[in-house]
Amino acid sequence: MEARIIKILSGNATVKLNSGETVLATPTGNLKKEIKLLVGDIVNIKKDDYSNNFVITAILPRKNNLIRPTVANVDQLVIVIAPSPAPDFYLVDKLIVYCNMHAINPILVINKIDTTTDKFLLDVINDYSGVVTSIIQTSAVNNQVSNLKEILKNKFTVFAGQSAVGKSSLLNALSPQINQQTNILSKKVDRGKHTTRVCEIFSFDNCLVADTPGFSMLEVLDLEPSDLKEYYADFSQYKCKFSNCCHTNINDANCGVANAVNNNKLSINRYNRYVTIYKKLKESWDKKYD
Repeated sequence: MEARIIKILSGNATVKLNSGETVLATPTGNLKKEIKLLVGDIVNIKKDDYSNNFVITAILPRKNNLIRPTVANVDQLVIVIAPSPAPDFYLVDKLIVYCNMHAINPILVINKIDTTTDKFLLDVINDYSGVVTSIIQTSAVNNQVSNLKEILKNKFTVFAGQSAVGKSSLLNALSPQINQQTNILSKKVDRGKHTTRVCEIFSFDNCLVADTPGFSMLEVLDLEPSDLKEYYADFSQYKCKFSNCCHTNINDANCGVANAVNNNKLSINRYNRYVTIYKKLKESWDKKYD
């Protein structure tokens, strides 16, 4: 039988069958030695002849295999931002790069639209229109999540974002059966506390979603600095005179990306963040191989 792992705890996997039923299963001895199980894995299971318990006999080929968070076969990443706490757009940009590295569709969700301003919305749309698969506006408080729910159908989607932007609240609004502990934004400090501890897939209305702590703590991208530009799809249409151009000099007349920024065809904010991320990558890379 084919099933998907939706939770792993103390070596036991909770798997969801195609019928919708969930059962506990453990990997066979040989499989346990060969490979580590991940939440999101598609596996073959059967009943053990002796114990009558379910055992995992094989892991099917993975679409992707992420180390942080440890999850597999992700179709979409929903990146949640809100007017408060103030968005970390460096994190957003790195998450989009991470998606492009692992064949994951990035979706940007602007939550708490009941508290936002037109300028905030316009700035975000100007920076990310054409960069992500979709930009969706939601309010978990007012249960405005129908557009988000529609895009989740028939996909395995992981949620990411800073603490207190409302990831867990959105999950609760999407499905009343999900009893996720929600963040409470501190009134004294404009930040929240992490509440998600275990990666778990929730299933509802043909949607598979997970809230994980790992994506939101993404600090360093694991790639060569010169490869960073390859994961900025919005840069690809602008050609440079030299093929090895890294697009880091805004005054370089030979750089098609720099020219596009100077002619207001690309977002100056997103470009400046790209340059900063590139420089930090290069600094880290140089130290690594010094």
